[in-house]
Amino acid sequence: MTALEVTLRKFKFTRILSHDTRNKLVYVLGNVDDQLAILSFERAQYDDSLIPELAKHTCQLQDVVENNIYGWALGNIDIKQPDTRIKIIYPATELHVKKYEQQDRRMIVETPTMYRDITRPYIQSLPSERTQWVTNILNGTSEADRIIYRDNDPQNGFVILPDMKWDGTCESLYWVAIAFRNDITCLRDLTPAHIPLLKSIQKAAYEKVKENTNLDADQLRLFIHYQPSYYHFHVHITAIAFADAPGVVAGQAHLLDSVIDNIEMYPEYYQRATLPFVIGNNHPLYLAHHPQSE
Repeated sequence: MTALEVTLRKFKFTRILSHDTRNKLVYVLGNVDDQLAILSFERAQYDDSLIPELAKHTCQLQDVVENNIYGWALGNIDIKQPDTRIKIIYPATELHVKKYEQQDRRMIVETPTMYRDITRPYIQSLPSERTQWVTNILNGTSEADRIIYRDNDPQNGFVILPDMKWDGTCESLYWVAIAFRNDITCLRDLTPAHIPLLKSIQKAAYEKVKENTNLDADQLRLFIHYQPSYYHFHVHITAIAFADAPGVVAGQAHLLDSVIDNIEMYPEYYQRATLPFVIGNNHPLYLAHHPQSE
């Protein structure tokens, strides 16, 4: 039994944090050995090789309705294939709980002054332990077998690996490129000095996706989140076919092509621009911008 399986057996349910019925994804809060833990369960896509046999393996049909040429029901598919993606955060923090808890989403229209006075101090207050998992990936102590590409240059180097959200299908491709340098916390830090890094990520992403999935560059969406979920510079790489991929919405995703173009035209663009972003109303950064909401 793996360490993950042992941890799952110890999990004690507390409450549902959020339930996305459209994407068949649920986050639940609990504890393991008296420490907070968050589990997510997400229905996986069907493997294309199994689809021709699905009808033969239906069973235990309930709530059957038949009307002329139409019929529908609830049932099970009796195929021995893992059908649920399971993820865990353990030990979790209250910040994790607030991130995954159902909450209203609000828009903050952040000026450079608001970034200087509120957002940047918030970023600087975050403990380095929050990104220890990123360090583990970069130094090879974790997920080394999942690395698709590695460039060890200390200034312009990065790794590319599958994001934990990827289910392995080309249509829902979701990779991430993580920079080695740790002095870029977010989009606001980018300057002309970072153009070689950004272009290197773009070039490697196109090449490696083509090699591994046969998707062309014009079938990909490369973008940077603002605000990101963690403040160590990274670029998201998704298939355009994955239309409802997490985080591709306006108010969060900034296309890499546009970011490069903005900096090349206006070197201080991201230091001078007003950058709106969407964030949950329980998030500490939202509360920092709206202390009266606490």
